[in-house]
Amino acid sequence: MSEKKKVLLIDDEEIIVDILRRRFERLGFSVLTAYDGSSAIHMIQQEKIDLVVCDVKMPNGTDGEDVLKAKQKYNPTSHFVAISGHVMTDESVQLLMNNGASLFVKKPFPSLADVTQQMALLVTPQN
Repeated sequence: MSEKKKVLLIDDEEIIVDILRRRFERLGFSVLTAYDGSSAIHMIQQEKIDLVVCDVKMPNGTDGEDVLKAKQKYNPTSHFVAISGHVMTDESVQLLMNNGASLFVKKPFPSLADVTQQMALLVTPQN
């Protein structure tokens, strides 16, 4: 039996983290959670993570771009999904993608099942 894929969910909104956590657990992932960028960066430095799902805009000075940079340095093979409920320009989204994000998803999610399945497909083999 193969080892569970590990996802790190980061958002300052606890409800978002909880909803995503339950969905990824149902999909068979091992789930880590963080509610700020600093905690997330610490986990990225310590753990082998397959998928990082991170809010772009968070309070307390460490945002999604900082988390993305840490992911690139400490977990370069993991995928990064940027999520945001804030208005973002096409240029801002493109910058995230150019810096290593695999996917950008706007909150609120149009369909939680579809969005999490799309994220999961980044790290699970196709049959």
